[in-house]
Amino acid sequence: MRQLFLLLILTTFMTTASAQYSMIGSGQGKNGTYRLKVSTTVKDVKSGKEVLKRYAVHGVLFKGFAYEEEGIVRQKPLVNDPNIESEKASFFNAFFSEKKHEQYVTIVNTSYTSIKVKGGYEVSGLILVDKEKLLNYLEESGVVKGLSNLW
Repeated sequence: MRQLFLLLILTTFMTTASAQYSMIGSGQGKNGTYRLKVSTTVKDVKSGKEVLKRYAVHGVLFKGFAYEEEGIVRQKPLVNDPNIESEKASFFNAFFSEKKHEQYVTIVNTSYTSIKVKGGYEVSGLILVDKEKLLNYLEESGVVKGLSNLW
């Protein structure tokens, strides 16, 4: 069982551009939200919360995640097409650089931790991502097709 848990953690270790982060589901979110534990290393501790929120949204969009609890099915990414990140790069670059993603994510302030490590700070926190609103925004923006397109 422990080996399975470690395997799940390793499979959720992700890379985006030059950054690496880990993300795992932490219980059930409410009202269309995902509840995630996200961690990464940053050079400036002041940027830690913003980086965690960005990676949480990135992971929900493109990577999916496993849960730490047994018996909960792994969540697939909201974006099914693995090429969409590069095909719609200008959209996603603006989405993140203009901080539009922040309206779909919240960090639980009491969960945020930072530890000084070689080369920076290891930061982690409990992040809530509003998957329903995020998916609606992507559909309205024409990035993904909604279920209404099936009929």
